[in-house]
Amino acid sequence: MTQKKVAEALGVSFQQFQKYEHAKNRLSAGRLYQLAEILDTPITYFFDDYQKQPAERPKLPESNIDTLASARLVRQFDPISSPALKQSVLNVIRALEPGR
Repeated sequence: MTQKKVAEALGVSFQQFQKYEHAKNRLSAGRLYQLAEILDTPITYFFDDYQKQPAERPKLPESNIDTLASARLVRQFDPISSPALKQSVLNVIRALEPGR
């Protein structure tokens, strides 16, 4: 099947199909599914070479964080809409840090 015929079956121009092929434009999940249907191939075909990389978790500093207390603090802090008030709260917390 030619690229022109695939583009027509997808309902896009030949130029748009070329952009998909050369990764100039992203292909939506729906369009990818449609392409698999047109080519009569399982959608997993497009992921054969894909190797999932494990997400790197950020390393947190060692501390004795009370996660429940931290969660409560975040729940109280997050709804504050005023940037100035948020900054004031942060300043108070920093002032309470040991060694300051």
